[in-house]
Amino acid sequence: MGRLELANDVLDAQLVSRRDEKIGRVDSLLLELRQGRPPRVSAILMGGPVRAEREGRPFVWLSRALRAVLRIRRSGVTRLEFAKVLRIAECVRVDAEERDIEAEYVEHWLASHVVCRMPGAGGDQK
Repeated sequence: MGRLELANDVLDAQLVSRRDEKIGRVDSLLLELRQGRPPRVSAILMGGPVRAEREGRPFVWLSRALRAVLRIRRSGVTRLEFAKVLRIAECVRVDAEERDIEAEYVEHWLASHVVCRMPGAGGDQK
């Protein structure tokens, strides 16, 4: 197996479920620091709040403000244990399904409560 560059090969890679569903992107990686041993990747983090942290403080504030205004109660962050990674190639295949992804709830909520109400979106306007 060749060398794996986390920043180039994993970060921002498309996540694909065991059923070939696109379930998001790798927004961050959680590293476990072990005394006397090299760090290891323990989890993949995904979701809007994690992505906002990578982009910078103004995006974190905007994310928090939107979540407060829209009264989104769930965290919107999904933590997938790195042990669930089945394969890393052109995408990252994981042993998970769309329904296991917390971030998907927020995406569906925004689509049904915000995006569909925009002019030209073709959704039902109540």
